[in-house]
Amino acid sequence: MEIIALSVFGLAILALAAYGYKISAKTAEDYMLAGRTIGVVVMFFFILFAISSSWTFYGYPGFIYLNGPAYIYFIWGSVAGFAALYMFLGPRLWAIARINRFLSPVELLSERYESPFLRILLSIMLLAFIVPYVGIQPLGVGLGFQALTGMPLMVGALYTVALLIILVLLGGMRIVAWVNIFLGAVYASALLGSIIWIVNRFIPGGLRGAVEFLKINNPAMLSAPGPQGYFTPVIIGGTMVVGLMAFSWPHIVIGVMTARDKMLFKWFPLLIFIFGGLFFYTMPFIWGSLIAPVVMPGVVGKAAADNIVQTIITTHLPRWFSVYVLMGVIAAAISTAAVQLMTSSVIVARDLIQGFIKPDATDKQIIGWARLSVIGIVILSLGVSLWNPTAMALYLTDVTIPGFAQWGPALVGGILWKRGTKQGAIVSTLVGVVYLIAGLIYRPLFAGFHPVMPTIIVNMVLYIVISFLTKRPSEEIQSRFFDEVDEFLEA
Repeated sequence: MEIIALSVFGLAILALAAYGYKISAKTAEDYMLAGRTIGVVVMFFFILFAISSSWTFYGYPGFIYLNGPAYIYFIWGSVAGFAALYMFLGPRLWAIARINRFLSPVELLSERYESPFLRILLSIMLLAFIVPYVGIQPLGVGLGFQALTGMPLMVGALYTVALLIILVLLGGMRIVAWVNIFLGAVYASALLGSIIWIVNRFIPGGLRGAVEFLKINNPAMLSAPGPQGYFTPVIIGGTMVVGLMAFSWPHIVIGVMTARDKMLFKWFPLLIFIFGGLFFYTMPFIWGSLIAPVVMPGVVGKAAADNIVQTIITTHLPRWFSVYVLMGVIAAAISTAAVQLMTSSVIVARDLIQGFIKPDATDKQIIGWARLSVIGIVILSLGVSLWNPTAMALYLTDVTIPGFAQWGPALVGGILWKRGTKQGAIVSTLVGVVYLIAGLIYRPLFAGFHPVMPTIIVNMVLYIVISFLTKRPSEEIQSRFFDEVDEFLEA
């Protein structure tokens, strides 16, 4: 039954990819940015499920199960960060890219700062932090396969990798966005359905009863610092800041550039707040903080905690529903990794190869390089994740997002601040990345703070100070990236 169901599910995704290839315009703009035609409804599913990965189903509730509910500060910060991107930074970023036909946010910033070196720096930096996290998605599915069927982890991982490669190779950004509607529906219904079923069947008194049970048996699960004392005030503050830096996630930033028109930016932040923050991300929080500690207490270890949701469902619910939930996890992994792969392929093809090796490349060549890079990135990312496995939640909040955050000052300053200079952007980004890597190797360099806190502060201060100490951008740049954009948005 599992093999048949998962085969049909995979074939449905592949059919959508094939259809996307058939209707695509075969241009670089269409393959990389969906022809800049994404409307508000598709954008909602595209972005919401681009950030809802196997981490949301496994890593997020698993980390809460071990450490308590204060991890919700990351989610609150993330929702605010995404909304801020679309409210403040997004409209100008979209307008600049549309006026100048930029296909990559890295390309945009290199032109804004008049710096080919910054293009190389940002490309390598972003790829370095995207690649390992892409590999975590198929590994998350592998955990689900293992819990459900007893098959080795690599079976589920390779199944997901195959679907990912074919989807991205054939469909491009347009079909990745559209497929997220289908994947998101499967994912959300599996997550919500599992909560309703488990609560009604195994927790007398519902969620209120779960709270009363924990008050008596495990009160540390209901507040900070949590059962293991992890969430000190310093860690909570860092976790919140990590969430706020969500506006700098490259696969979300590039999504802004796919928008059809400026009206999207009026309604999208509200959708993210209401349906993303208040509804969708509440479900895995309930799983990790209330349901799992009551139904299956006493599980220890990061790997077992990451798998706690699938284990409970496999143990207590019918086999067919366990399979459906695994489909939801696969949908989550693919919906995120596909967008990350598209973003990586854009950076490789547009910013590195066309930007420095073959500036006169045709659209056909650019698309070909992007597709080839997808295969290489998937293989590399899976290899890195297998070589250095870690808890999904910690990898996201302690490594990947602090890494993405290091281009945040240059990104915000480049879009919103006329005075920002290339020297400020280069030095601040480079120092921020070096500091982050050094601190991850030797933790005392962070002085007890979360990795994002000292690194982003140093980065921001350097960007502002050096920009003031160096020559302001040329009048041409100020006109092209600010005055013309103001006129375009006001029209």
